[in-house]
Amino acid sequence: MSLPDIGTLLTAADFEPYVGEILLVDAQPKPVEIRLEKIEHGRYDTGLTRHPFVLIFSTPWHVLLVPEVYRMQPADGRPMEMFLVPTQTAPGPQRYYHAVFN
Repeated sequence: MSLPDIGTLLTAADFEPYVGEILLVDAQPKPVEIRLEKIEHGRYDTGLTRHPFVLIFSTPWHVLLVPEVYRMQPADGRPMEMFLVPTQTAPGPQRYYHAVFN
């Protein structure tokens, strides 16, 4: 088993320009706007090819994305794919999601 080429792995730095920005998610039955709220950096050095991090996103409460790999694109960036999971969120104005990168 070989490790992936480190040049192709997304890092937290790739997402820093998009914190606070809206990304368009290719969802069904129609695209969904999702906001990148923050990046949480891992606390431990895993010895892997990149430092772990978690992206925290939000949508309005009435929007629900199920756990799945989604293709998304920032307004001024390249498309990317990631596995989004709804975070257990109390009812309110926003619903939260996370994507974990180890």
